[in-house]
Amino acid sequence: MIEILEGTHETINYGNPLGLRLFHNVDYEDYPEHWHTAIEIIMPIHEGYNVIVGNKKYCLKEGDILIINPGVLHGLEAPPTGERVILQFSDYLLYSLKEMETLLNVLPPVLYLSEEEDTQRLYSFVKRQMDSIIVEYDEEKTFFNAVIYAKLIEIFVHIGRNVINGGRKNKNATLRTENNPEKKKEYMETIMSACNYINQHYQEALSLEDVAEFSGFSKFHFTRIFKQCMNLTFYEYLNQKRISKAEELLSTTGENITEIAMNSGFSSISAFNRTFKSIKGCSPSEYRGKINNDDMSSKK
Repeated sequence: MIEILEGTHETINYGNPLGLRLFHNVDYEDYPEHWHTAIEIIMPIHEGYNVIVGNKKYCLKEGDILIINPGVLHGLEAPPTGERVILQFSDYLLYSLKEMETLLNVLPPVLYLSEEEDTQRLYSFVKRQMDSIIVEYDEEKTFFNAVIYAKLIEIFVHIGRNVINGGRKNKNATLRTENNPEKKKEYMETIMSACNYINQHYQEALSLEDVAEFSGFSKFHFTRIFKQCMNLTFYEYLNQKRISKAEELLSTTGENITEIAMNSGFSSISAFNRTFKSIKGCSPSEYRGKINNDDMSSKK
């Protein structure tokens, strides 16, 4: 259920200081397009459930899992009967772990998992964890919150390894060190360290040469292994981090576009506008205008 909605922004009332809530939704009620700062996991238990993200509709079947990342506009369509579990939790716990921040930066806005497409056994693992989380939450045994958070971390670690190993994107993008596991481990640790460095310095004039030097590799070698590890180029990762920060500032502050560009790490308005539109499909001004229009409509 949506309790507090201003325009398209939902403020989630967790009802506890842990920043987590799970409910069994049986309402025959559609929810309009909205977004929130929580991570949301939706899993139908009986009957299906439709989730609309942009121009795409995800028609979930029983047992399918949809993970929606913070800030993603989505609407929900319910069938006349049925039940689905909706789990919402603050990403604070994940962001408190260095490696998780890197993972959250490379995850797609929406991750759809189903038994039919479970070639990497990712769905099977996440489904088992979700089933356990539901039991823990419903029974409220001693330390159940700790168990749930531990399982959520396991879920996202598993997803992160799957994404980084290229299991869901490009089988040819995995590290070409299969016969040397120590070298592969060394490369992965180096790239994770590089990502942490980017996360800390993305607002500065950060270059490929800077991060390659920090990592102890030549620019060309670093470029190759970064792409193999992350399924993104260095600049794609950096720009995603910067645009994520820009989205936050556009939504929550009154800073002008120039200030937001500078505070997100861009050296020019033209570069900011071009990058923002390539990633979000609209200009920064259009993005802010949509949010402001939605807020005004809700207050009429």
